[in-house]
Order: sequence, then structure tokens, then C-alpha cells
Amino acid sequence: IELRILDLHDNDLKGSIPSTIGNLLNLSDLVISYNELTGNIPETFADLSELKLIHLHANRLRGTVPYLALKEGKSDSSFIADCGSPSDFGTPLNCSSCTMCCNANQECDVTKSQTPFVLISFIYIGSVVLALLLIATMLPAICNFICSFDKNATSTSNEIHAIGKDS
Repeated sequence: IELRILDLHDNDLKGSIPSTIGNLLNLSDLVISYNELTGNIPETFADLSELKLIHLHANRLRGTVPYLALKEGKSDSSFIADCGSPSDFGTPLNCSSCTMCCNANQECDVTKSQTPFVLISFIYIGSVVLALLLIATMLPAICNFICSFDKNATSTSNEIHAIGKDS
């Protein structure tokens, strides 16, 4: 099937997500939020490699969401699910692919897994700051070391001139 966009949000859908959804291999956008869907998310979700937008939040889904390679090379991807706390269930959805997690209060937060760029930036900036701090703390010792060479060179030079003058 060539279906690319399936938007069924806020349609009072009930029941579980059919496993045959994995047959929609060209699906890029799946929006089924704000319904009354229950049960686990089918493992066949992992077959949907073209997905760049998935909105599952505001349903009653549970369990673990199959890993989806949404974010790799697709910077505009969005995967929102009910993986935040507090949850309508004892445990929120386990979703390592989610870019945003919503909770039972319909509050949504960007997940930590969405921001590898930010993590890399923090590591880079932290390394630069650490290097600058090390240089700043070692600068007096480096100056003393260099200055001691200048003093030794000056005194040796003066001694040679003094010896050459008297001889």
C-alpha cells in the first residue's frame, strides 16, 4: 500500500493498534493521538522505516515501544507518546525512540534522547573550559619556568662579556 500519511487523531477510536500497520511500509506520518486506544504497540512498528512523525499520546497504550530509527538522518522527526510520569498506568510507556514524552496531566517534555547534539556541545564546551582552566592554573608556573631561562641566559651572557673584557 502506498499510504504515506495516516492522521486519525481525535476520532474516538477504541481497541488496540492492529499489527498489520507494519504493512504500510511507505508510511511517513502516523497521527493517532487523542483516542481511546489500548494495549501494547505492535512489534511491526519497527518495520516502518520511513516514519518521521508519530503521535501516539493521549491514549491508553502500555508496554515498550519498538525501537524506531526515526531520528537518524531525519532532523525534523517527531515521536510523541505517553512515556512521561505520572502515568495513567503504574508505569509509563518505555520509549527509547521518543522525541517527546507526555504524562497523564497532558504535559509534554522533550526527552533527553532527542538531543545528542546538545550532549556533544556540552562535552565540547566542557573540554574547552577545562583546558582554559588548566592553562590558567599552570600559567604562573610556565611564566616562572620561562623567566628562569631568561635570567640564566642573561647572567651567562653577562659572565662571558665580563670574562672577555678582563682578559
